[in-house]
Amino acid sequence: METLKLKEKLGYGFGDLASTLIFATVTTFLMYFYTDIYGLSAAAVGSLFFVARMIDAVSDPLMGALADRTQSRFGKFRPYILFGALPLGILAVATFTTPDLSETGKLIYAYVTYILLMMCYTVVNIPYSSLPTIMSACTKTRTQLASFRMFCGFFAMLIISGATLPLVNWLGEGDQQQGFQYAMVIFASLAVMLFILTFLLTKERIKPIGQPASIKQDLKVVAQNKAWWILLVVGVLCFSFTMMPFGVGMYYFRYNIGNTDLATGFFISGNIGMLVGVVVTALTAKKLCKKQMMIYAQFCAALLVANFYWIGSDNHYLIYGLFFLVMVAQGISVPIMWSMVADAADYCEWKQGKRVIGLTTSSVTFSHKFGMGISGVITGTILTTFGYQAGAEQTEETLHGIVVMMSLLPAIGFMANAAVLSLYPINKAVGDKMQQELAVIRAQ
Repeated sequence: METLKLKEKLGYGFGDLASTLIFATVTTFLMYFYTDIYGLSAAAVGSLFFVARMIDAVSDPLMGALADRTQSRFGKFRPYILFGALPLGILAVATFTTPDLSETGKLIYAYVTYILLMMCYTVVNIPYSSLPTIMSACTKTRTQLASFRMFCGFFAMLIISGATLPLVNWLGEGDQQQGFQYAMVIFASLAVMLFILTFLLTKERIKPIGQPASIKQDLKVVAQNKAWWILLVVGVLCFSFTMMPFGVGMYYFRYNIGNTDLATGFFISGNIGMLVGVVVTALTAKKLCKKQMMIYAQFCAALLVANFYWIGSDNHYLIYGLFFLVMVAQGISVPIMWSMVADAADYCEWKQGKRVIGLTTSSVTFSHKFGMGISGVITGTILTTFGYQAGAEQTEETLHGIVVMMSLLPAIGFMANAAVLSLYPINKAVGDKMQQELAVIRAQ
């Protein structure tokens, strides 16, 4: 197995830098954009997010199965990154565009652009996420790739956190609709160029053994994989609860604190924390058990994030510092989770003699999107239930609901994740044994 050079690891990381420039803008600002700028109701937006995720329930596994069967002169997964980049960038700009339509027309436009954006994101991101499994057979190298990926992804989140609102104010010149659209033009253009670099700098090496002959067989093989089931549940919990402070942050700073400009510092502190967590993972993953590291990180994050419930809204520096620590724990967890996805594909090959890379990855990725859909429904429902009115002075009940979504609900998600991960079947000893035996099988 040849050693991956630094430029290839960076090239792989550029792909998540590109993805996150779009994805982080959507997850952090789109709900706020839809309710407070575009004029849609919170309940309607929550329903939109959920419907889009249900469509992903079909598109993600189908994309994974399609990628598994792709053979081209560019490889199995890399062609989708190359040819899907430009459409993804165009749809990202369209999603943050606000045509002058009736209320019903606005809702239809939002449904069409957002669903198409998520489908195109699937076409690019499922093959991208599957790449490490055929770039290297070494679990340590895969963890390094995941760390490069997460470092670049969190760096992109740092860019989005620090630059979006200033760009919106500068480019919009008082018109937030125009500001968000122009800011997304910049982010999408950068993303397209970075995806092309990922295509050029990465290489597919491993020829999988025992490829299933049909999608039905693929599904049967994956469904018998215990590691896959655990990662599926973890993905749903992670993106439905633990990432909720990012989605609710704009509401918290506009209405609970009363200053949206302070949200930039909040998002920056969280993303710096994530970068620190990724570095910790990169330095310790070779020596420590990934499963244990992630359980401890999730438990610590739960204890930390719950404190948002008691912190006064005037203590800005304590809010920033606490969120930094929460995201350090999350930054440790996320690259490990993506490394576990590659290990789960190997676990399937080890136990059943068949390797289903794309479908394994796409199913786990779907769990992330499904979790985001649940998060959108929860956020929209809570805001509506507690009487949220966009742009108006909120009641104490509404403000309390926002605080709950910043603190107690994420804490529940972190604790549930720690409990579920205790059932994950691949610890360090099992992983080492698995790779040794697979190396013999592949050599034969």
